[in-house]
Amino acid sequence: MSIELFDRPIAFQRPFVDLGIGITGALMLSQCVYWHSRTSDKHGWFYKSQADWEEETGMTRREQETARKRLQKAGFLEEARKGVPARLFYRVNVEKLEAALKALSSSMAESANQECTGSASSMAESANQECTKAPNSAGGKRQSITEITTETTSEITAEGLSGPDRPDAPMPPSSETATEPERPDAAIQNGRYWGTQDDLSLATWMWDRLAEQLGQDKPREPNLARWANTIRLMREQDGRELRHIRALYDWCRQHEFWSANVQSPDKLREKWSQLALQRKSERRKAPAQTGLDRAAELRRIHEQRTSAHQGVTYEHH
Repeated sequence: MSIELFDRPIAFQRPFVDLGIGITGALMLSQCVYWHSRTSDKHGWFYKSQADWEEETGMTRREQETARKRLQKAGFLEEARKGVPARLFYRVNVEKLEAALKALSSSMAESANQECTGSASSMAESANQECTKAPNSAGGKRQSITEITTETTSEITAEGLSGPDRPDAPMPPSSETATEPERPDAAIQNGRYWGTQDDLSLATWMWDRLAEQLGQDKPREPNLARWANTIRLMREQDGRELRHIRALYDWCRQHEFWSANVQSPDKLREKWSQLALQRKSERRKAPAQTGLDRAAELRRIHEQRTSAHQGVTYEHH
């Protein structure tokens, strides 16, 4: 497997684990903070479906629900259902998150200072004993207790306060190698996937149409940002019109074969030429078949009338 497949890692903020929300909670909160700084909503709301979370983080539905409960209980994440059909939006409670991180940082720093003070005293006493026994190997000079204590305390303090897992350590560079630009005309955006309001409306209609047809057998809710993105590409790159996309997808939903084989915009785009050609062929056959059926009906009526007159004798006066 080529390492080029791993060119879109997600940022994971290690200090979030120490907030008592678990690994999955820290992972979801890290991704929420990422989208919080990239949403176009002035109040900080952003939309994510269950499929979006799984695609971005790898978390299953159960793991997502557990993480959401922990984040809501801690007060770090807010949820709201908006729109028609209703969709679940999220928002990070920045004030509570920052307050919790500051409290955690202060607590960890105080604990580290206490450990450093005790360790430094012990180390200084041991170093004093060593200095009275043997000369310095470099130049034969004995180090003073003050020099040893100062040096040892500095090393221990630096080690205790600047480790990579400390909340007060400098934040490592984000693992996000590229930031997708904001699309001013985007009604939905998820990374490189985005679409306008018309694209999103058609994508939502396509999903509703499929879900209504399959009922309880419907698949999980798709990534609507990806569906809208494919519709946008069909318009911009393939020159398709929205009304034609809608009509061809609706034809597929009613077709005995294609209803099971074309259930997404991606598959519709892939099979467009074949689908359009077959649809035209069947529409041309329909009027001809209608004419044949009409002719057969007329013959049947004529034969019935003929049979009714057989055996009838007319008397002429």
